[in-house]
Amino acid sequence: VNTQAIGERGLLGVTLHPSFTTNGWIYVYHTVLTPNIHNRVTRFTANGDRAVPGSRKVIFDLDDLSAATNHNGGGIRFGPDGKLYVASGENGNGSNAQTLSNVLGKILRLNDDGTIPADNPFFSATSGKNRAIWALGLRNPFTFAFQRGTGRMFINDVGAAKWEEINDGIAGANYGWPETEGRTTDPRFPSPIYAYGHGSSPNTGCAI
Repeated sequence: VNTQAIGERGLLGVTLHPSFTTNGWIYVYHTVLTPNIHNRVTRFTANGDRAVPGSRKVIFDLDDLSAATNHNGGGIRFGPDGKLYVASGENGNGSNAQTLSNVLGKILRLNDDGTIPADNPFFSATSGKNRAIWALGLRNPFTFAFQRGTGRMFINDVGAAKWEEINDGIAGANYGWPETEGRTTDPRFPSPIYAYGHGSSPNTGCAI
């Protein structure tokens, strides 16, 4: 995979299709250079430990990136609904997280071929690639996971000056960045399930 591995860019996420044992599909989230620098989700078909020549399929192109090389996100996983979820960072610009006019600072939801499900929460309110937005208001959610058995989604969002967050993955949710960080009572934003401050004590730390 051609990519740009500077700052927080590069090959940032890998996941297998739920039917990988029969279709061999593997998905990667990576930074590409053309026509402009942006992050992309690409699908390959695996044959052993190699990709089948000619099997590359572009699944989804995110918005062009600025000169800032940080906050790319990169987590990708299939949910219990069989849809592909993609975590994107806000590219070092908090305002990206609070708009439906780009896909940065969001959780995205796609079909396995890169098309956009019509039941996405903002499908009718947006157009084009922005219809992929499933949740917004995130700073740099470069990891997330689905709990086995329950299918509950946990989103890890890296904080700025004070707080690191674990958020409940909820369709249509706005997690509040940059208007709020850490626990909140603002009714517009769901409060994190868990938040911890920065430091070196047993109850603090750094980037989640």
